[in-house]
Amino acid sequence: MKAPKCVLFDIDNTLLMKRPSIPEKVYETAKQFLPELAFEDVERSYAKSELWQGEQIQKENETGVRMPDEEYLQNIFGIYREALGLPEEALEGLRDVFMHNYFMEYELVPGAAETLERLKSRGLKLGIVSNNTPKVRAKLAELGLDKFFESVVISEEVDLYKPDPAILELACEQLGAAPGDSVYVGDHPFDILCAHAANMPVIWRPVNPYMAVPDHIGPPEHKIGTLTEIVELLDN
Repeated sequence: MKAPKCVLFDIDNTLLMKRPSIPEKVYETAKQFLPELAFEDVERSYAKSELWQGEQIQKENETGVRMPDEEYLQNIFGIYREALGLPEEALEGLRDVFMHNYFMEYELVPGAAETLERLKSRGLKLGIVSNNTPKVRAKLAELGLDKFFESVVISEEVDLYKPDPAILELACEQLGAAPGDSVYVGDHPFDILCAHAANMPVIWRPVNPYMAVPDHIGPPEHKIGTLTEIVELLDN
């Protein structure tokens, strides 16, 4: 691949992982009502839910109208209810999951710190672009990642949300690099859509085995299994 001047990263499922994860908590909740439930079915449902959320955010970006939180939740509930055959009484437990009303910790994705250190040592500018809340900044600092980044663009702070390419363009402006001289690393199909809309190549690292890229988005330039592969890509 063309050597970039800067590398931009997503946060969730790219640099940091939630533990327990949403699929793990959904499985724990749903299994109380469906004892024969397989974790793979929950992962499939999670992939469907994530694709719906990407499409919904894209629609909201285009119209400027945000769906009310309760309606948004009900749509997510509907995906899991239909896919898993959940009874209505399971939905209150799912509400707690999606409102994050449970103890959850962030942990580093394996290889994250090592990869960032190696990229930084090569003189690359590093940034973050994430659909997230300002609270995540404290987690980045707590886990020792904040020192690597010259730009951290958080959607709720700038009122821009992926897949709107403007959020990536803002990070590039802050780093003094053109989108075509940058690369974005993410886990979601709509990360690919966002980067391509900004004329930026993508390194895609999917963590869900059932997450497929819709045809209208198209394939990423590169697909990896571990973060440390990024350095190998740039060296080649």
